[in-house]
Amino acid sequence: MSVRPPFIYYHKIDVPTADIKIRGAFTAPKRFAGQMAHLKKLGLKFHTASEMTDHFTSYGSFPDRAISISFDDGWKDNYFNAFPILREYGIKATIFLVPACIDRTTDKVTADGEGPREHLSESDVREMSAAGFEMGSHSFNHLLFDHLDPAEAEAEMSLSKKYIENLVQKECKVFAYPAGFFTDGAKDIAKTTGYQAAFTTHYGREDAIDLYAINRTEILRRDRYPFRFSSKIRSLI
Repeated sequence: MSVRPPFIYYHKIDVPTADIKIRGAFTAPKRFAGQMAHLKKLGLKFHTASEMTDHFTSYGSFPDRAISISFDDGWKDNYFNAFPILREYGIKATIFLVPACIDRTTDKVTADGEGPREHLSESDVREMSAAGFEMGSHSFNHLLFDHLDPAEAEAEMSLSKKYIENLVQKECKVFAYPAGFFTDGAKDIAKTTGYQAAFTTHYGREDAIDLYAINRTEILRRDRYPFRFSSKIRSLI
């Protein structure tokens, strides 16, 4: 039987401009608000990524009728567009940050053909953290872990963890592999570096939960149709 962990994730909460060719990672703010309203209507409980994995470690399962929402890359639109909506609905989430991009407008992690895009500032991150959002690591430079040697992988994980902990003065407990790629060695390094869990996209085990390769379900632009979003959520809860 396939295991579908109750974790969903987004990238950009914004409307793509005319020059953007790859639009799957964009969710319009209005659609995002409707999706959050739907989750609330279902009566779900919202937990950060580490709260969910804490529960799994203690009880061998995730909380009943619970879901965890996360955002990859730390885009500025997460602050301007997603943050107010989530606060309105009383929903907390996890932001997986790339420290090398904080306070910068860069094309370091944009899709092919996309121009530079603004990331969260340090003050944005602190404000969101103070409001109950969790800050996780997405590596220091957004490098792909199936291409790194052990020393490079350890540096990407440890430096980003230290940076985030210094920034928000809270423990950085969770890690998300850039693009979801990982190796068995990377999983071992995530554990020894001090993360309690690490997340992939759809490359983890489907028959059991591996705390260092937890699959998440991406919410894409095509999920703007309510029946598509609802179907994805039903498969998780």
